Amino acid sequence: MVIQIINDIIIHNSIKNYVLCFFFIFFSIVIGRYIGSLIERIADKLSKKKWLELDEIVVRALSLPIAIGIVLFGLYLGFSFIYLPIFLKTLINRGIVVAFIICVVIFFDKFISELVERYLADTISKKTKMEVDEQVIILVKKSIRLFIWLIGLMLILSNLGYDIKTLLAGLGIGGLAFALASQNYVSNLIAGLIILTDKPFKIGHWISFSGGMGIVEDIGIRSTKIRTIDNSIIVVPNSKLINDIIQNTPSKNKWKVTMTIGLTYNTTADEIIKAKEIIKKILLEHPNVENEPITVYFKEYGDWSLNIQVVYYIKNNKYTGYQTYINTIDEVNLKIKREFEKEGLEFAFPTYTVYLKSDDNYKN
Repeated sequence: MVIQIINDIIIHNSIKNYVLCFFFIFFSIVIGRYIGSLIERIADKLSKKKWLELDEIVVRALSLPIAIGIVLFGLYLGFSFIYLPIFLKTLINRGIVVAFIICVVIFFDKFISELVERYLADTISKKTKMEVDEQVIILVKKSIRLFIWLIGLMLILSNLGYDIKTLLAGLGIGGLAFALASQNYVSNLIAGLIILTDKPFKIGHWISFSGGMGIVEDIGIRSTKIRTIDNSIIVVPNSKLINDIIQNTPSKNKWKVTMTIGLTYNTTADEIIKAKEIIKKILLEHPNVENEPITVYFKEYGDWSLNIQVVYYIKNNKYTGYQTYINTIDEVNLKIKREFEKEGLEFAFPTYTVYLKSDDNYKN
């Protein structure tokens, strides 16, 4: 069957037909790429003029669809020069029409998405006098894009011969089953909207909850992503977060370190002062330690040690935060140990002194 079709195509087409076919296809690809890049350059020039910002959005959104459209038109012209079986020509023509529909969808997708991103926040802020969270804009943009592509999908299915009314009726019948199966998703979606509007926390905030703690990296429709101190990502359903007790720190750009260093009781007052100076100098010289605030003070007389309290902060890095944290503590502690050994300062450890009192009245 396939061999017969190939033989028919070869027999019914001359070399001229093939040359014209490939010429138009090749020519359309070259022209499409050139026009696409030309439109991008025009958009770049328009972007420098603020009063033509809307024009720039339209032109930039047209660049890819027009480039693809020119190639599709070249394919249509090219295949029109050669003989093809009716069913194959119908299949190619339908494919070209589907591709044209996708081009139109791409245009509206890019245009409306860019329009929402640039203008929606400003428009709502001016009318309501309220700041619009970036995540709300992202959610609106995703919803609009989904709606555009759903319309495009229906147009494609209609072009392929499917009855849209029947499909929509089938979706209506299956809607109840889908709703029952997606209860958790809907609850997470609603919780996500509450988080975005009520704003118990934002991206970049440090939060603690029953499941852990970390920096909020993304607030999605269904879940929130949190980066922990060990650089792993926790994905938490929004419904769980919204029903949990959350401790929110707006900015976690540094890690707090608190430690107690115990010196033996035979350490003199001058040596305690020297120990404090050594510790503070080490912390000030370390590149990963924040210069302010650094707290080093003689805290208390412990059961078996003279305790120096040390509080300092380590600079946080979004991607190497935990590794930087443990490396800095390791380096600081080793440096303190070396410097104390040089100065003859002794660390205390749990010891007890037991005094025995003899009783002359005691007889064996």
